[in-house]
Order: sequence, then structure tokens, then C-alpha cells
Amino acid sequence: MEINELIDLYVLENRKRIQFESEHKQAIANMSHDLRTPLTSILGYLQMAEKSDLSEAERKELLSIAYKRAKRLDVLLNEFFELSVIESADDLLNMERISLKNVITEVLISFYDRFQQKKLEPTIHLPETDGFILADEEAVTRVLENLFSNAVAHSDGNLSITLQEEHAKVKLIVSNDAFALTEQDVALMFDRFYMADQSRTGKSTGLGLSIAKSFMEKMNGTISAQYHDGQLSIICEWKALE
Repeated sequence: MEINELIDLYVLENRKRIQFESEHKQAIANMSHDLRTPLTSILGYLQMAEKSDLSEAERKELLSIAYKRAKRLDVLLNEFFELSVIESADDLLNMERISLKNVITEVLISFYDRFQQKKLEPTIHLPETDGFILADEEAVTRVLENLFSNAVAHSDGNLSITLQEEHAKVKLIVSNDAFALTEQDVALMFDRFYMADQSRTGKSTGLGLSIAKSFMEKMNGTISAQYHDGQLSIICEWKALE
């Protein structure tokens, strides 16, 4: 290898190291802020609830808000932990031949009550073929749950779930109306830092899509988002098996 190539390789590796260290510091800062904000809020509501001049109704209201914030903090803790476990090099998936169609069907059944509560009647397109892929069934289930949860939480109306098999690829498309989104939201939809920041403003449910992306990458699949005429489409792709 020539000296110039060695220098270029060194520079590239050094940039990667600096970027990793920067992202690591940013992740710690974001996690600290994400956890401290709801904790501070919980403590504030509990302190107000301790005041002696409150009516019983006012005290219950404050305790109810504190409980909801505590549940939100619990969700954040679980999401951060799950993301760190997924991205650990020691986290090995059980890759096997599975039917994506069957997994989708099972997860859809488990979401029936949530669809009913939101008065959503998803349009479902499943092919006759099974859509066999090489993947970890639990990881695929988690990806689907996160995608469907995101659609239920943010859908402004229509929701469609489509499974396609073409060009040696198995493709899942989850589409829903989402008129409040911006192009920036879609471009950064799977970024953990952006999703955590949006969670603080109430525009996001948290790190679900970042977790889905990490799972997809671990399974050698891809996940992407498209936005057109107020409709968000999230696309997952795997290599098809015979």
C-alpha cells in the first residue's frame, strides 16, 4: 500500500473515531436531559400535592399528573436500555427462516383493540405467498409493534399495511396520513437524538423508530421513510428466501 493511501486511511479512521466520541458525548447529554426533565416535573407536582391548603380533588389531580409523568419516565428508561442492548456487539440475534406474513398477522391481531380505540380500520394487503426472510422473529415482532404503534399514535386518518414480494425482496409498507409532519421530521425520523428531542416537545412518542432501525440493521434489512401529499410511508425491506 502506498504512503498516500496509508495517510488517507489514517485520516478516515481518525475522523470516524472523533465522530464516534462526539456522538457518544451527545448521547450522554441527551439521555441526561431526557431523564432529568420528567424527573424534575414529577418532583414539582409531588411537592405541590403536599401543600396543606389543597382540596382533595386538587391533590388527586396533581398526583395523577405526577403518575403519568412517572410512567413516561419509565418508558424512556426502557427505550434507552433496549437501544443500548440492541446496539451492543454482544447482542446476537437468532437468525432463522421465518414467514413475514405470519408474523404480521399475529401482530395485527394483537393490535385489534388499539385500532378499535382509535377508530382506525387499517387497509391490509397481504399476498398469498408467505414472504420468507432470514431474520430473528422476536426482533421482527418488535419492529412491527413499533411501526404500528407509531402509526396508531400519529395517524390523522387512513392507515394501510402492505406486504409485497418482488425483485428478490420482501417489502413491508406502513402508510398513514400525517399532515403535521415536516420534511425535516421525515428526514431525521430514525435519528435517536432528534427523536429524543422531539419527545421533549410532545411531537414524538420516543425512540421506537430508532429501535426499529437498529433491529433492521442487525438483520441486514433496510428501513426508510417517504412523505408525499400528507401521507407518511415507512418501508422495511429484507432479502427474500425461496
